[in-house]
Amino acid sequence: MAVVLTYKSLLIMVIVFCLLLSLIYNQKTKKCFTIETHTSTVNKIEKVSEIQKLVNEIFNHIDQMMPKVTFVHTDNTTSAKKSKMFIKSPKEKYCVGDELIVQFDAYDHLGQRKAHGGDYLRAIISNTDINARSSGRIEDFKNGTYHVHFTLFWDGKVVATLFLMHPSEAVSALWKSRNSWYGNVGYLCKFTSPSKQVETKCGFNLSKEEELCEYIDERDEEYFYSVRPQNFSCDSLTEFKNWKTLATQLSPLENSLLVRSNVRLEIPQQIPEIYVSQCQNSSLEAKEKCKTGGKLEYPSGYVMNNIWYPKTCNMKTYHEVEEQNACMKGKFFYMFGDSTTHQWINIFETKLKNIKFLNVYEGGWSQKHLGVDTERNTHVLWKHHARPFIYLGFTTLKEERTIPRELDLIGGNQYTVIALNIGVHFRLFPVHHYIKRLYNIRRAIERLLLRSPETKVIIKTENTSEMAEEFEGMSDFHAYVHYYIMEIIFKDINVGFINGWDMTTAFNYNRIHPPEAYVRNEINMLMTYICS
Repeated sequence: MAVVLTYKSLLIMVIVFCLLLSLIYNQKTKKCFTIETHTSTVNKIEKVSEIQKLVNEIFNHIDQMMPKVTFVHTDNTTSAKKSKMFIKSPKEKYCVGDELIVQFDAYDHLGQRKAHGGDYLRAIISNTDINARSSGRIEDFKNGTYHVHFTLFWDGKVVATLFLMHPSEAVSALWKSRNSWYGNVGYLCKFTSPSKQVETKCGFNLSKEEELCEYIDERDEEYFYSVRPQNFSCDSLTEFKNWKTLATQLSPLENSLLVRSNVRLEIPQQIPEIYVSQCQNSSLEAKEKCKTGGKLEYPSGYVMNNIWYPKTCNMKTYHEVEEQNACMKGKFFYMFGDSTTHQWINIFETKLKNIKFLNVYEGGWSQKHLGVDTERNTHVLWKHHARPFIYLGFTTLKEERTIPRELDLIGGNQYTVIALNIGVHFRLFPVHHYIKRLYNIRRAIERLLLRSPETKVIIKTENTSEMAEEFEGMSDFHAYVHYYIMEIIFKDINVGFINGWDMTTAFNYNRIHPPEAYVRNEINMLMTYICS
C-alpha cells in the first residue's frame, strides 16, 4: 500500500510541475491570430499531421534525386569544355513531330569521366532564320550520362545548344545550404498604437528564449513569429519589411563555383545541325483551343517570331484591345502572385483604358490593384501572395492572407477567373515552405471546384532569371526544383497552366521580368483558357 501511495504522490507532483511550466511558458509566449496552436517541436515528440506527412514524402523524394558530393578541387567538378555531346541514334530523315535525342557525357576539368549525375543542365533547339526556339527535357541516368529530349516542332534547320548551369558539386552545395537555415533573409515587423510605432525582429524561425507573438494558421500549419514589443498587443502588427542578407553557408571552394564565369556555360562542342521535313504522317496532330484540365509538361510548345505555340492545343492571339475586352466582359478576375503576374496588371492598366483602377490608399508596386469596367461588368483584382515575400520597404499586413485563405473567400461561378503564381520569393527559404504552401493551394482549389466547378483556375509557373549574381539564394536551380514540385502537387486537377518556366526558357530572354512582347503571350494563354 505504501508503494502505491508513493507512486500516486509522485504522479501528482509531476502533473503540478508540468502545469506550472505551462503557465510560465504561456506568459512568455503570446499567441495571436490563433487559427492554429503551434509550439516548437524541439525536445518534443509530436504526432506527425497528414499535411506534414505529405510534405516529408515529397521532400524525401526530391532529396533522393539530389547529388550528395564533396570535392577538394574545382578540377574535379564537371567541365563544360571537356564534356561531350552527340546525337543519339541519328536518322537519315527527320519529320516535324519527331523526337531528337542528344546524349551528354559529363567529364571533369582533368578529362576524367564523371561517375555520378546531378548536373543542372538547360537545353534549347533553335533556327535563327525563322526566329524559332524550343526547350529540351533532361533525363539524368545518375552515372554522368544524360539524354536531352527535343520535339521537332518546325520544318527546316534545327541547331541544338546545351548549357551547364551548375555542376553537380554546386547543386549539392545549393541544396544542402537552402534546407539547413533561414539566414538568407532578414525581417523587421512594425507594431502600431495611436501614439507610437515600434519595430522588432520577426521571421519564420525565431528563438523561443524571447517573448514572441505567434501568427499561426492551424488548419494549413503555416506559421510566422515576431519578437513581442513591450506594451504592445500582438494584434497591433501592421507592416513588415525584409531584405536579402547575402550571407553564406558555403565554403570558399563551393562559392568559387557560384560566380558568373562558372555559371550558365555553353557546351562548346558543336553537333551537326539537322534538317526537318513536313512529312505526311506528322505526329503533331490538329489541335483544339487550350482548355483547363491538361497536364503540366516540358517541353510544352515552341516560340516563333515572338509568338508562343503550345504543343497540345491552340492559343488564340489577341491583337486588338476590343478582342480582349470582349473576352473579359462579364468576368471577375482574381489574381494572386508576385511581380511576374504584376506585369499582367501593368499591361491591363496601360492598354485597357476602359478598366478604371481605384486608389486603394497603399504604396509601392506590391499594393493591391483593384479595377472595374462598369460598362462591360468586368472586375480585376491583383494581390501579392503572402509571406515569404521579399520587399525592401515596409508593406502592409492588414489584409494579408495566403492564397488558400484568399480562395476560401471566393464563391466562384462561370464568370469567375482565378490566376495565381508563386515561387521566386520562396527560393530563399527551406523548400518545405514551398511544398506546404502548394499543397494547401491545391486543397483550396479542390474545395473551390467542389462548390463551383465552373470556376476557371489558371496557374503560372516561375520564369527563368538573369543568373548573374546571388546564386546561393536566387539560382534558377531552386526554381527547377519548384517546377518539379508543381508537377507532383498539381497532377490530375482541373486547372490550366501557363508554363512560364518552359516559355521563358524557349524565348531565351534570361530575365525574371521579360519584355512586353513575351508577357503578351502569357496573357493570350490566359484569355484562351477563359474564352475557349
